[in-house]
Amino acid sequence: MTTTPIAAASPSAATSIYTFADILAAMEHNPELRSAMRQHILDLEFQQLPAEMQELRKVVAELRQTLHDFIAAANVRFDRLEAGQAELRAGQDELREGQAQHTTRLERLEAGQAELRSDVEELKAGQRSMQGNIARMIGKEYERTVTRQAIALAGDFLGAPDPQIIWAQTNQDNTELYRLLRAAVKAGRISANESSMIRGADLVLSDGAGGYCLAEVSITLDDSDITRARRRADLLAQAVAAPAQAFVIGTQILDTSRDLAAAQQVTVCIQADE
Repeated sequence: MTTTPIAAASPSAATSIYTFADILAAMEHNPELRSAMRQHILDLEFQQLPAEMQELRKVVAELRQTLHDFIAAANVRFDRLEAGQAELRAGQDELREGQAQHTTRLERLEAGQAELRSDVEELKAGQRSMQGNIARMIGKEYERTVTRQAIALAGDFLGAPDPQIIWAQTNQDNTELYRLLRAAVKAGRISANESSMIRGADLVLSDGAGGYCLAEVSITLDDSDITRARRRADLLAQAVAAPAQAFVIGTQILDTSRDLAAAQQVTVCIQADE
């Protein structure tokens, strides 16, 4: 095989080229040959690779800087977040402490309110007791007033010709009723309990004509006063075997009680408290 010598591309280098090593040597000593060889062998994209690599390095550097800035900013945010979380935890601790204090104060307030309610209830109970005592005192005083007027009332309202008091709750020194009732119990006309019920009457009078009058006294007359007067008067009549009128004395009477008194033949005496 015959090898044809290849002349060098540069006029200043008249070197004969026979082998690949000769080509390399020629390009080593001839930059123009090397450039021409590169342009013939490498395509445009490969030739642009160094520039693209440089651009890529620049992009990578920018990305690295961006990442560095992002991490730094994130670290700042994380630091702030951790600080905020710490403040939040501190605030929660303060809130829990405040709630505990509030709960304690509320419990103390409730205990105080309970004590206050208890005191108020005691005060109300005392007031009710006082009011009850005052009412009883007023009632007893009214009974004493009526007792002083009983003889006149029996004559005016019942027509008793010569009334005499034989029993009064406000003055139990008179023994006439006791004598009559003991005789009635002994004779079997009434029981001991019925005798005690008759003595529960506020007033008992003899009318001077062989009969008796039994009265219930109350500032405000109601159905119970009417019923007691009628029942006790009937027992008294049974005990003494004589007529016994029932009447009630008060400063006022309920309308329904007035109707009941008429139905049970109980005389109503309205007498003001003097």
